[in-house]
Amino acid sequence: MSTLVQLIQAELLKLRRSPALRLMWVMPCLFLLLDFILSGRFALGLKELSPGARAALLNAPVKSLADYWSGYFHPMLIALLPALLFRPEHRYGVWKHLHVQPVSRRLLYLVKALVLALTFGLVLALTEVLLWAQWGLLGRLSPMAAFPFPWLKVSLIMGWSFLGSLPLLALYLWLSDRINNAAVPVMLGLVGFILTVSMGGKELDPMWRRDFIPWVLPYTCAQQAIEDPSARQEIHAAQTPYYKAAKSEVPKEVMVGKTRWVFQLPEEFGRPTPPTPKWALATFSLVCGVAFLLLGLVEAGRDRA
Repeated sequence: MSTLVQLIQAELLKLRRSPALRLMWVMPCLFLLLDFILSGRFALGLKELSPGARAALLNAPVKSLADYWSGYFHPMLIALLPALLFRPEHRYGVWKHLHVQPVSRRLLYLVKALVLALTFGLVLALTEVLLWAQWGLLGRLSPMAAFPFPWLKVSLIMGWSFLGSLPLLALYLWLSDRINNAAVPVMLGLVGFILTVSMGGKELDPMWRRDFIPWVLPYTCAQQAIEDPSARQEIHAAQTPYYKAAKSEVPKEVMVGKTRWVFQLPEEFGRPTPPTPKWALATFSLVCGVAFLLLGLVEAGRDRA
C-alpha cells in the first residue's frame, strides 16, 4: 500500500510542471467564455421576463453543459489529457530507467489510470463550480437573472458524462502509453468529434447502434441525464444550421393538374425512436471501460525497445 501511495505522489509531482495541469483549467475557462457569449450576456440588463423566458433561463446552465461542454470541450479533453499525462516519460525517454525499478510496469500503468480518473473528475467538478460562480455573479449584476443554481441537474450531467467517458479514457490511456506521439490521440479526438456531430441527431432503430459508439457515448449520456425531454438537444449544435436548412415537412396532399393526390402516412411515421435505456448505457460504459483498461494492463507489461 505504501508503494502505491508513493507512486501516486510521484505522479502528482510530475503533474505540477506538466501541460496537463494547464489544460485542466484552460478548458473550463474557455467553456465559461463560450457560455457567457451565447447565454450569459443576454441576462445582463434584463428588466422583465416572460414565463417562457424565465423557464429558458433556469435551464441555461443545464443546456450549456449538455450541448456545448459535452459537444465540443469534453471530446478534446478526453483525447488530450491521457497523452499529456504520459508526456514526461516519452519526452525524456525514462522507460529503461522504469524497467530496472523494483516496481511492476503494470502497477505504474494502474497508477496512471487512477491519476487520469482523478484529474478528469477534478476538471468536471471545476467546470461545475465555475459555472455556478459565473451565474451567481450574473445574478448579482442583474437581479432579474438571479435563480437557484440547479446543482442536482448539473451534477447528474457531469456524472453521466464521466461514466460515458470511461471507454475512451481507457482506450486513449493505452494508446498514449504505447505510442510516443501525442498527435495520434488528437487525431482520434477529431475523428470522435466528427462522429459526435454527424451522429448526434441521427435516429437509428434501435438507438443503441448509435449510442454504443464510444465516441458518441459521452454526448448521449449527457443528454440522457436531462430528465425533461424538452430540454434535451435534438441535434448537435454544430449541425443545427444545416439541419434547419434541410428540414422540410412531408406534404399531405399534392395537386397535379385537376387531380388531388392525398398521402396517407403510416401511424409510426415521424414517431421518435425510443432512447437507449440508462441501465444499458451504464453497463456498456463500465464493461467496455474495464475491457480497455485490462487490455492496457496486459500490454503495459511488455518490454520497450
